[in-house]
Amino acid sequence: MKRYVLSHEEYSISPLTISPNHNAWPSNLLMKLLDGRKVGERTFCEHEKQKLLFYVDYVAWDKGSDFLIGKIQENPGFVERVRKESEDIAKVLLKSIRDVENDDPEQWANHQLANYLQKTYKLANDLCIWGYVPVFSDHYFQKYSHLLKKIVKRAVEKNKKSVSIPETVNTLSSPVRPIPSKTARIELMQMIVNTAGRNVEERKVGNYYKKWNWVSFGQLGPRMAFEEVELSIKELVKNKKKAKKELNDLLTYATVLRKKQLATFEKLGLNDQEKYLFNVAQTFTYLKGLRMEILFGVYSQWEKILSVASRRFKVPKKLLYYCSKSELVNWLKARKAVPLEVLQERSKYCVWIALSEDRQIIFTGKKARDYVRQNVKREKQKIQQVFVIHGTVASAGYAKGKVKIVNEASKMAKVKNGDILVSVATTPSLLPAMKRAAAFVTDVGGLTSHAAIVAREMKKPCIIGAKIATKVLKDGDLVELDTRKGDIKIIN
Repeated sequence: MKRYVLSHEEYSISPLTISPNHNAWPSNLLMKLLDGRKVGERTFCEHEKQKLLFYVDYVAWDKGSDFLIGKIQENPGFVERVRKESEDIAKVLLKSIRDVENDDPEQWANHQLANYLQKTYKLANDLCIWGYVPVFSDHYFQKYSHLLKKIVKRAVEKNKKSVSIPETVNTLSSPVRPIPSKTARIELMQMIVNTAGRNVEERKVGNYYKKWNWVSFGQLGPRMAFEEVELSIKELVKNKKKAKKELNDLLTYATVLRKKQLATFEKLGLNDQEKYLFNVAQTFTYLKGLRMEILFGVYSQWEKILSVASRRFKVPKKLLYYCSKSELVNWLKARKAVPLEVLQERSKYCVWIALSEDRQIIFTGKKARDYVRQNVKREKQKIQQVFVIHGTVASAGYAKGKVKIVNEASKMAKVKNGDILVSVATTPSLLPAMKRAAAFVTDVGGLTSHAAIVAREMKKPCIIGAKIATKVLKDGDLVELDTRKGDIKIIN
């Protein structure tokens, strides 16, 4: 019997929106990329109240991750192919996202809605398949991160250099290529700096909003409001000196970071193979951010499709997120409705088992709970008194503040300026709280996790993969983040 383990936990999510990700794991293409290894056979997701628990075959993932890292080390052409395929698919999806912004799905016939859903699902699924090469190299076991740490540790000991290993790994694995949210910020700053006076043309604001309103949508939204963009622009125009500095920092970021990376390579005396492995880490981190944000755009347009379908079907939109892609397509094209009581049951609790790129088994109620109980061996974690929690540095810096544990958007209000946001794993729905927080700590995730990406963009300290942070810490605890060691120290 296979041993399934909890690999990932996430909030503000739905079965439909996670399905291009989830159903990528058992795909034939991913198996081919792993030379026949079936790492994603019957992976399954447990859904309850917009919370996801994702389970995988422990042995298959362990062996598959080792194989993949070996393939990456031996075959630079493989990594280049992953990059090119990912970027090509992302480019097509970006066009499809913007095409909807210039159209009105309300005017589409049902078959047009279905066709758009089918087309973008297939592309999103393909993007996830190629994107799982970066994820699989470091997810759950964090083997790629450990490999990079060993390289730096050996170099430090050999050359007797005094550097922080966690911070050095973070610097050398940070991407120089911009993901969509950074490109959007650059365009916003350019619009501000190039505006004469204090009034940006309404047409320019409208065009910017139409182009980028989806970039922080997450899986369930909401998209940024037009009024939010207007207010942000008004505030920025008041201080153009600050805007010019931010624009300059954004435009020179890649050059400055690359110089620092090259100087660090030289300082540590890394050989060509070791440099290559860090360059791969940079590429993988960039691809994860690109994939994540392009999918946000896809989900933002699916929300429009579901809004139209909801009115035509006379079914609450929130329940349609518990349909599979195939069920929605059949409903739109052939009027094969999913019974309302079935969707209501799924919305309470359900388990989805991935069989292929777009096929799954769905259980609800007792059958779903029995399936989890029979296939997952839960290990009780005994936690003694803890004063220091260790994790992986995702963004360097120092922070000291009060802990606020937040996993759901409904809890964000308790995060005040200067607090330390602690979460199982952050999602785009937590961005307002992340902007106020001084630093982030997560239980799970690698260098390509959402928290890691956002922390680097916001230049805030972040420690990921802390495993027990949400179990040990509680609201109000005073903690100190030391990214030189990757430690979260409880100081009261």
